[in-house]
Amino acid sequence: MLELLLKRLRINLKKMNSKRQAAAFRKKYNLKNINSSTLCETLGLQGYTVIEFNGIRDKKSVSDLIEVLHLGDQVSYSRCFTYRDNKYRLVFLHEDLNEEERIVALAHEEGHIWNRHMNRQSVIGEDVIEEFDANEFAHYLLSDSDGQKHRSILFALFFIIAVLILTISILFAVKKHSSAIYSENLYRTVNGTKYHLRNCMYIIDRTDVYRLTYEEFDSGIYEPCHACLPDQR
Repeated sequence: MLELLLKRLRINLKKMNSKRQAAAFRKKYNLKNINSSTLCETLGLQGYTVIEFNGIRDKKSVSDLIEVLHLGDQVSYSRCFTYRDNKYRLVFLHEDLNEEERIVALAHEEGHIWNRHMNRQSVIGEDVIEEFDANEFAHYLLSDSDGQKHRSILFALFFIIAVLILTISILFAVKKHSSAIYSENLYRTVNGTKYHLRNCMYIIDRTDVYRLTYEEFDSGIYEPCHACLPDQR
């Protein structure tokens, strides 16, 4: 009984915090009328560019960007997602969404950005909590006396879909990780063109580091780092 009460208390505290965060966000950007255009403008003020895609007949610039950033999987199962690295701040939005769906999707992604979920590496389990936080932020950001009930249903559906997408992506990542054959001690960054030893000064404090596969090693795309000299060890 006590555990259940503590759980409800934690949820209520999270909701109160989300409500405060949404109010602070509205105040900072002076948001009175919220629609997809004002949300896109606000994202722009935060340094993010909204990229519209359909995953099938995209403009060459969009399809090239998706390919360079290796976002094919996200595009295939998501209608809206945020990508951030040292170079890019992007929010991908499916062009087939109607205005109501665009508002909910953009508000949800803003919840991730405003709560600084993009500033740290994702951890399985914490991802679900972050989805809840982003969903609550969007709920309070868009709540109004006229459309609150209708939007609450949309939020619930969006949250369920987000959790399903997260589960699928985790399963896909685990399967991909288990089936890949990795080199013994070579690593690369997401957008880098060199491979390093794990304790190399260029990657030791970075979170976007992955082990180089034999396939990637043999492709000739990646070169040895001149600092840690992996080929000489």
